[in-house]
This record gives sequence, C-alpha cells and structure tokens, in this order.
Amino acid sequence: MKAFCPFHITGFFALKLEREKISSDGCGVVIADGATTEAFAGNGSVYINGTLAQAPTTETVAASLSDKKSDIRTELAGPISCGLGTSGAGALSTALSLNELWGLKRSFNELCDVAQRAEIANKTGVGDVVAQAIGGIVIRHKNAVDRIPTPPLEISYVVFGPLPTPEILADRGMITVTNKLGSAALRKLMERPTLDEFMRLSWQFACDSELISQKARDAVEAVEASEGLASMAMLGDAVYAIDPANALSEFGTVQKTTICNRGAHLVL
Repeated sequence: MKAFCPFHITGFFALKLEREKISSDGCGVVIADGATTEAFAGNGSVYINGTLAQAPTTETVAASLSDKKSDIRTELAGPISCGLGTSGAGALSTALSLNELWGLKRSFNELCDVAQRAEIANKTGVGDVVAQAIGGIVIRHKNAVDRIPTPPLEISYVVFGPLPTPEILADRGMITVTNKLGSAALRKLMERPTLDEFMRLSWQFACDSELISQKARDAVEAVEASEGLASMAMLGDAVYAIDPANALSEFGTVQKTTICNRGAHLVL
C-alpha cells in the first residue's frame, strides 16, 4: 500500500521547549507536491527516487514502529533540505505505509506522533508533520492547530540551494532571535489571519532573521514589484510565491503546484 504526504513550506516559526518536549508555533503552507512511499518486507534499505540512500529520519520511523525489516521506497517531487519539508513528508508517508504493511493498527495521530518525534530526534524539522497531517495554510499556536481558509491557489517556487537545518536548529543564538521574531509574527497573524498577512509576515521574518540570501531577496522583490506575493522558505534557500506575472522565471527553474487542503493519506 502506498501513502502520500504533501510538502510543507514554513513561513515563520518559534521553537518551544516544555518539560524537555520540543515543539513549535508558527505558520506555513502545505502544497500538492509531496512524497509517495511504499514499504515492502525486505532488509531495511531506504530508496529515495530509486537510489539507495541514507535517510535517518525515515529509518527512525521504521525502527520505532516495528522490529520487522522493511525496504522503503520514497519518490520525492522536490529537492531535499531546501525548505519544502521533504523529511517530514518522507517520515509521515513511511509511517502510514508501514502501518498497512505490517497491520500495526496504529491510529493516524499515533503515526503522526512517531513521524514528528523522528524529525525532532534527527534535527530535520519540528513543525512540518503537524501541518502535513491536515493540509492548507496551517497555524500552529498554543498546542492547537488552525487554518487560514484558502482555495487551492497556484503556488510557484524556485530553489536556489539548501540550508543546513540541523546546524540552524542547534544554534542557540539564532533560535533566540527566530523565537522572538516568530512569536511576534504569530501574534499579528492571529489578529488578521489572511493569506496576504501570512505572506507579509513571513517575508518580514525572513528579512529580520537575516537567514535570507541575496538571490532570494531579489526574487521576492521582483514578484512584489509585479503585484504578486512572495517569501522565503524556512529553512531553505528557496522562494515561494503567488506569482500571476511569472516574475520568478527570471531567477531559475520554476515549479508550479497548488495549495493542498488535504493532509497525508493512503493511496491505491
């Protein structure tokens, strides 16, 4: 049985540590590009896009769910470590597929918890799985989840390269800065939870945190000059946009997808 999990692009975030449990507040957009995974009885190998790969987050999920050896084959519709939530998508789709393969009888929320714990343990993400479970423009706030009602609008994105997520999440100075900025952005968004406000606050977060590259800055400014909306993915050197004038085309290969209002699920 195959499982699909959409990608998630974080706009802004603030990490939380409560009784040694790590989570995050913030907001991001779930997109229709994602990970499709199928698990088989095997020897414990993980294949990504047909190639044998080291995938510690996926391997942690598999070890957490069953002692039985599985081969896991994941197809990703986007690059790794570029702010698309690929590790979370791979982890959650793996959990769903393994649950079916071995008849584990775990609930959806239990599987989400396993995937999120694997992300945190491997420092590949914190809040992606929560959003990928439900879809849409997802607000994570005070241990609750909300959404900004939005139709499946077209989203364009261009990727310039990766950012080292584990290193950034381990940098206490950077986390102090992003927590302050992310908490402020979330308060403002809750006062006016709209798509336009989400994009504006995400761009402000990217600039104020100084995580943004010059290429990303130029691309966002070009989209805004053409009356579109754009920001930088967190954490990756990539720009996502509502870009009716196709201004991103000047900056590289543009991928087009849509806002996905459905979360991870099994597929035939």
